[in-house]
Amino acid sequence: MAASAAAMGGAVSAPAQEAPTKRPAAQRARNVIVFLGDAGGVPTLNAGGILAHDRPQSLFIQSMPYVGLSDTSSLNQWVTDSGAGMTAIMTGRKTNNSMVSVVPDATGATVTPLKTVLEYAEERGLSTGVVTNMKIWDATPAATYAHVASRKNKDEIFRQMLAPRFGNGVDILIGKGRADALASFGARQTTAEQAFTAAGYRFGEDPALIAQAGRAAVLRDADFEPIPAVEATVRQLSRNPKGYFLMVEWDMHTNDPQKGLRHVVEMDDMIRRISAIAGKDTLILFTADHSFGLRLNGGKRATPLAEQFAAAAAKPGATVGANDVIGVEDGHTGEEVIAAASGPGAEQVHGFFPNTRLFQVILAAFGWSPER
Repeated sequence: MAASAAAMGGAVSAPAQEAPTKRPAAQRARNVIVFLGDAGGVPTLNAGGILAHDRPQSLFIQSMPYVGLSDTSSLNQWVTDSGAGMTAIMTGRKTNNSMVSVVPDATGATVTPLKTVLEYAEERGLSTGVVTNMKIWDATPAATYAHVASRKNKDEIFRQMLAPRFGNGVDILIGKGRADALASFGARQTTAEQAFTAAGYRFGEDPALIAQAGRAAVLRDADFEPIPAVEATVRQLSRNPKGYFLMVEWDMHTNDPQKGLRHVVEMDDMIRRISAIAGKDTLILFTADHSFGLRLNGGKRATPLAEQFAAAAAKPGATVGANDVIGVEDGHTGEEVIAAASGPGAEQVHGFFPNTRLFQVILAAFGWSPER
């Protein structure tokens, strides 16, 4: 047996020390896309996926690598509305129901505007976009660019849409509410087309405008094909070397369960497609502003769920609420909703947290610090 160096009287050398390694710096996002499923709580996602694919956890959203649970309560209510829910995500502050990117004082008599993620992006020269299948002035899209004490104040929301506090305002707008815009601007002795054109937009009803202009406002009163519209928006916004911020809202309210659950699959398909083309420098975040009173009550695996749901709905006396397969109590609910993410900064989405943390996740992904 060989003798050790110490036994032979030789010097014992110290074990070699490994050179310290630097932890690689977290990659920053060039772009951030927030997909907001309005009323897209966990029960709705679950039922929507099974109804469409007849297997659990079949949505692309459910394969995203980082997932957490977000509290949705507002400043003054346990169950939020979309105004307060989206305000928390866009500004990092909770506010009262019906308020949009403002916070009330102690008495509630006055409100103070809160700076939104979109406004941070505009201030820094990024391109910005808002796409929704709801009205463009509704609470969720409005919370990205407007500041009002009441979400119902559509005339003031339209005014602020074209009078931004930072940058030149949202670069690409797609949504419903064309008739509302015509009425709102008409009351000011102008037309919607004149007002948007004066603000530098190409204005019209055809989403094909997005590919033709860096600033476009597509307002309609009819549905549109979501994937081509969002894909065109991403390609247009990507032309800015500084990056972009995009918010896409899709309505998932299930007071009409067939419609709401169809929208779940539409948004899921949209996220799958955009995740494939957006690039590795893009943080993609899905969440909901609040949940909804839908429950998957029954159904056998051997038969397509859609058939069982339709059969239950056809029974004498069946209602949307009293359905043995998928029942809906029409109203918002207060349980946590999921936040699912991929891309730079996505690892910050985990565990239980307030919805205000998503604002911090987005800013940190960009490498920005929130203002005090």
